[in-house]
Amino acid sequence: MRKILKMKLLSFALCAASMLDASQLKSDEFVLFIPSIAYDLDDQTIAAEVKAFVYEKERRLGVTSAFAALLGIDMDALSQIEKERLYERSALFRVDYESSKEFFIKFENAVIQKMPQTKDGKSAKTFKLQKPLNHKINFELHKPINAAKSFALYAKNQGVSAVFDIDDTIKNSNVLDKKALLANTFLNEYETVEGIQKIFELVQNLRADAYHYVSGSPAQLYPELQKFFHKNNIPEGTFHLRDTTDLNDFMPSREATIKHKKENIEKLFKSYPKRKFILVGDSGESDPEIYADLQRKYPDKVLLIIIHDLQNSNGTSTKLKENFKGVDKSVLLFF
Repeated sequence: MRKILKMKLLSFALCAASMLDASQLKSDEFVLFIPSIAYDLDDQTIAAEVKAFVYEKERRLGVTSAFAALLGIDMDALSQIEKERLYERSALFRVDYESSKEFFIKFENAVIQKMPQTKDGKSAKTFKLQKPLNHKINFELHKPINAAKSFALYAKNQGVSAVFDIDDTIKNSNVLDKKALLANTFLNEYETVEGIQKIFELVQNLRADAYHYVSGSPAQLYPELQKFFHKNNIPEGTFHLRDTTDLNDFMPSREATIKHKKENIEKLFKSYPKRKFILVGDSGESDPEIYADLQRKYPDKVLLIIIHDLQNSNGTSTKLKENFKGVDKSVLLFF
């Protein structure tokens, strides 16, 4: 009996310590939400995912120059507009991510929910909600010090979803050239890949009604990507970016990118078990390998694989033929 009492007291003490460690958001702390998915649980309820970052802006002088030096970018060689782009696009890399922060969100139906305490600036939770009347589930920071709002996108269990890579599929990035990649990410004006709008038209003609952007890009680039998508009329969708807050992990290994993409696409498959999927990527790195593996593993899930062939070989390059060995050619399309 004493042992049980001691266990309960220890549990209470740990819980109390955790509550004491937690703190509310301060006036100089901000929340960034990343649009995520919502899916059926049963006939009446759905699951809605919420992902957030909590951070404090870095105001010390010289931080932008230090970040540029970390990436190997020569600030003295930049034009004024390049310096402005670097400052704007690197904003979320130059912040302090906050741990042990508590906050609440409020959904459109006025339901208020508590988010888990942040760890390394990150907080995520899946909420059980009543089935919505439309596909967009809006929410906002409750009692905000700094306004922040976002949404989860609900898709029915049946239908067609489109999964898009971003770099060199939607946006010209030149991932295989590190120097060019950094310039295209932080310094140059974002440009769409030639032919991608026709691919979106094709996907829409195939009745895709849900879009998911799965990329190895870090979540810190989400605000800039969102502006780029809006400017170019790219369909609204959920974002599945790497959620690292470690600058040393800015350029992931090929293996880490493959793992991230596979895990996120497979999660989509499991969240929408009756949906068909169109997978759109490029031949630059690992998309053909990832998509071919998924098609072999889930042949009934993958409706079509579309690859931006950077070598303009129409899928006949040695690499692509090897990647798609054994995959039915009727599910392959190159542009």
